[in-house]
Amino acid sequence: MFAEIEAILFDLGGTLVDYPSPGWPVMAGRCLRGVYAFVVRPEREHPPRIAVVPDARQAHALRGSAPAGAHFAHRLMLALRRMARGLSGRSLPRLAEACARPLLASGRLYDDAMPTILALEGRGYRLGLVSNTPWGTPEYLWEGQVERFGLAPHFPVRCFSSVVGFSKPDARIFQAAMAQVGAPPARTLFVGNDLAADIAGAAAVGMRTALVRRGGHASTLFRKHGRAKPGGALSQAKARRPQADICVQTLAQLLDYLPGPGKNL
Repeated sequence: MFAEIEAILFDLGGTLVDYPSPGWPVMAGRCLRGVYAFVVRPEREHPPRIAVVPDARQAHALRGSAPAGAHFAHRLMLALRRMARGLSGRSLPRLAEACARPLLASGRLYDDAMPTILALEGRGYRLGLVSNTPWGTPEYLWEGQVERFGLAPHFPVRCFSSVVGFSKPDARIFQAAMAQVGAPPARTLFVGNDLAADIAGAAAVGMRTALVRRGGHASTLFRKHGRAKPGGALSQAKARRPQADICVQTLAQLLDYLPGPGKNL
C-alpha cells in the first residue's frame, strides 16, 4: 500500500513517548509548585535536570530565599518583584520549563517505539520528528527529551513548533520537515495520534497518514493548541477531519504496511 513512501515523519508526545497525566488538578498543582520554586530561588542560575523532580523536602530547601521567619506576604512580595524584574526572553523559557518539568519527568518511551524505529531504518526509510511544543516551552526541553530516550541518532530531522514558528496543523511546519527530509508529500508518511493536528494537517499538504489509536483512543494529554478559535487553522482542520490512510493500535503494526521504499508487500 505504501510502496512509494521514502520518508516517515512522527509526532512525539502520545505517539513515540507516553506522557501520562494524573489528572489536571494534580498536574496543575505540580506545575504551580515548580513555578513557585523557580520564582523564589534567585540564587539558582540553572533549574534541576528535566528528568529530576524534587521531593517535598528537597523542594522546601530550594525555596528558602527570604529571611527566616518572614511573613508570607513579604515572601510573596519579594517573589513578585523578582518575577517582574526578571521576565525576559531568557527567563520566560526557564519559567515555562519549571512549569513543564513534572510532565516531562513522567514521560516514558512506548515499548514498541524503538523496535519499530530500528526496523524502519533497516528497511531504508528516512525518519524525522514534527512536534508542537506546548505552553510556550522552548525547544531545548524537547531536544532534551529526544536525547533522554535515545531518539536523536535515529531522527536527524527534528522540527519543533517553537523553532519553525508554526504549530500543527499549519501546513508550514509539515513543509519545513519535508524540505529537510528530502521527500515530496506523496512520498512521505506522517504518523501521529491527533486527528486534527496530525492527520488533518498532514493530509492537507498531500502527505499519506497513519493514525495511532493506542487502546482504541486517538489524541492524548497533548492537546497542544487549547480551544479552537472559530475560523482558525485548528478549527478548520477539525471541521475537515479526514480519515487516515491507515489506523493502527501499535507502532509495530506499521511494519505490515511498510516493506521498504519501492517494495511491494
